[in-house]
Amino acid sequence: MNQHVDMSYWDVAWRGYKEDNNASLFCETHPSILNSHGVWERLSYKSRGMSFWEYPLPNLEIILFSTYVIWRLLDLACNKIRLRVPRFTYMMIAGVILGQTCHLNNNSWLRNIFFPDDKRPKVAETVGAFGFLIYWFLKGVTMDAAMGFRMGKKTGVIAFTTSFVPLILGNLFFRLRMRRGTTSLLRTEYRLIVFLQSISAFTSIDTLLKDIKIKHSEFGRIALSAAMVTDMLAFLLTFLNAMHWEGYKGLIQTIGACLFFAFMVYAVRPALFWVIKHTPEGRPVKDSYIYFILALAFFSFQYFHYIHLYGAAGSFVLGLAVPDGYPLGAALVQKFESFNLGAILPLFGSLSMMQLDLSWLLKECGNLVRMEGKLYEVVSFLFFVNTTKLIASTIAAFALKMPLSDSFALALVLSNKGIFELSYFTYAVEMKVVTPEVFTIIATFILLNSIFIPMALELVHDPTKRFKCYQKRNLVILKDGAELQSLVCIYKPDHITSMIDLLGAFNPSKDSPTVCNILHLIELVGQASPVFISHQLQQPEPGSTSCSDNVISSFRRFHKQFLEYTSMDIFTSVSMSKHMHEDICWLALSRSLSLILLPFHRTWSVDRSTVTSNDDKLRMININVLRRAPCSVGIFIYRKPIVESHMTGYSSKICLIFNGGMDDGEALAIANRMRLAGKRISLTIVRFIPTFFDQMESQEFEETFEMANLKETVTSILGSNVKENDDYVTYIDRAVSDGSETSKILRGMANDYDLFIVGRSSGIDTEATSGISEWTEFDELGPIGDLLASHEFPSRASVLVVQKQEYVYHSKSQKRISLST
Repeated sequence: MNQHVDMSYWDVAWRGYKEDNNASLFCETHPSILNSHGVWERLSYKSRGMSFWEYPLPNLEIILFSTYVIWRLLDLACNKIRLRVPRFTYMMIAGVILGQTCHLNNNSWLRNIFFPDDKRPKVAETVGAFGFLIYWFLKGVTMDAAMGFRMGKKTGVIAFTTSFVPLILGNLFFRLRMRRGTTSLLRTEYRLIVFLQSISAFTSIDTLLKDIKIKHSEFGRIALSAAMVTDMLAFLLTFLNAMHWEGYKGLIQTIGACLFFAFMVYAVRPALFWVIKHTPEGRPVKDSYIYFILALAFFSFQYFHYIHLYGAAGSFVLGLAVPDGYPLGAALVQKFESFNLGAILPLFGSLSMMQLDLSWLLKECGNLVRMEGKLYEVVSFLFFVNTTKLIASTIAAFALKMPLSDSFALALVLSNKGIFELSYFTYAVEMKVVTPEVFTIIATFILLNSIFIPMALELVHDPTKRFKCYQKRNLVILKDGAELQSLVCIYKPDHITSMIDLLGAFNPSKDSPTVCNILHLIELVGQASPVFISHQLQQPEPGSTSCSDNVISSFRRFHKQFLEYTSMDIFTSVSMSKHMHEDICWLALSRSLSLILLPFHRTWSVDRSTVTSNDDKLRMININVLRRAPCSVGIFIYRKPIVESHMTGYSSKICLIFNGGMDDGEALAIANRMRLAGKRISLTIVRFIPTFFDQMESQEFEETFEMANLKETVTSILGSNVKENDDYVTYIDRAVSDGSETSKILRGMANDYDLFIVGRSSGIDTEATSGISEWTEFDELGPIGDLLASHEFPSRASVLVVQKQEYVYHSKSQKRISLST
């Protein structure tokens, strides 16, 4: 018995459907997929039996296999020539290839497979639509909804400008055409085009950045945050538009959506945090919770569909309510993303692009040359809206201190169109809001946009600056009383004591609060997947032990000593050693930290007679962090338990080597913060000057070289963050003619201090390091840092080598702090 049902559960494609009474219907025989008697049917009924590809399951398998093979071949070929294009673009191209191949012969068996002119159930469309639902839901899961607010006002300004400038100008252009009576498009088509071209959908932007491998960068964070804000504005504009044009119905839709948002925030999200807290550390989330969330995604779609809104948006909002990262968000992504991207989602992209009428489009190209016809009308409007968007985004970013090349690259990213825009226009065709001809033009534009924007990005954006920042994140700019936000890295148990002693030297107090993020890095062994654990959200299973127990207990004891003035978060990252620097830089970037503290890769015995550990893997991690860090970095060489400096009656002595290197200002800020925080800490600042300077008369010296004295130099760098007439600070100038004299002076004061602090670039290209730079064993420490950390240096004092953050916007104009500061 046959019955009429909806063509698919969310009306997303129109391949081969016939219309009856203005409704898209198909005839379904239950069961809908496995309804064949197999080969015996063909043998028994012969001419009356159907071909195997006419049955729903074989038909689905053929379409799945065809789309998969084509898009994977395209992906492999482009990777070979190093052309980075989003994967969804290959899926769209596969649809164009299949669609046009089928139209070569209207009676071919290939056309009967992909464009059946009957009322058989369209299983492939339903599966593809479900793939898009899962895809958009998972994008919501991976999206940090708070990122848009954390990035500050600048991101909001960029998002507002990039959305409203083209929206306003596009509407004015549309109204001008309407007054002249030169339009053939529907009003709804104009409104939909200007709306979707003005916003920057998070889904499309995230897909682009992930596929071209620049998502985890400061540039990527700004782009994603701006896209996030535009999505929020898009939701707001959608509801305002519904209330304006649909009256009471639009008001009901808005109220229904608001109730759904409130349910997600106040019921679903707390419940999901409860699931995380009841999942032991290092253990997977129970499958029952995973499948319940998946079912909830389907019901969220149905709810939005019921109140006549875009159904997939409901699943996306549910995804936003799921806490991102391990263990819940990562479990959902790991379970469903690979299979969905590889097999199911290509159906959606390919089947949607099969609807293109390229023969009509080619015929219209003649009218485009003559500047008339529907193709010219749509293309000119698209060109106007996207040009205004590109210019507005570039100006906004450049006005907010981004480099011009990165500003233009950001504008290109925010102008990218992809899966969201294609899905919404497909939905609009089904709702008869957009004509198939306009869809053909828009879908072709989306395809070309997704091909050429990644190519343009290759030319204007430098991916090597992946973790570089557009904002200053260093200690020099911290005002008096500001929090020191640091990331402390622990590779081995030996590093726990040294890092706790170093943090203790900062002596957190009311005037010097500290935010500590502790990251325990464990090398991944075997074929297991990387794991990232937040010990604030997850608790260990009762009776079990964690590989980070020592780290957690030790740093929590330290936290108790400074509980009132220190906040602490502890994380564990299990990954391959070659990727550990990415975990470090990403955590520092995402938390907007000012300082990364790394342990030196070499350790000595107590009497410093032998090297007890020398791990080259750790050295490479440190070097990679120095190259890519989004903030300042300190490498700590631990040779003395500086916790002794806090013993009663003991005055800790710190020596800062200040030679005018680019990193010396940051080293000075760290030393000054320790000095101001501690009651019994004395600070000696030593500067090495050329010998012929010392032989001049004071007045002649200052007039000739415009050189301020050391105290004035320190004051000019630190500004208000330095005490006047501080008896615990000593300023020393030492004249040297080459590096050997510098080494002699430092050896003479080797046993006078508990801690040496030096900038990595201190003294480079000056007489202070002449002759010793060539003999540097560890380049990551700089010439003087390497001298202080060498086995031959007769001191048990610890050493902290500091590198200042490379600030992208000013990186080309930055110069080494000269002696004439």
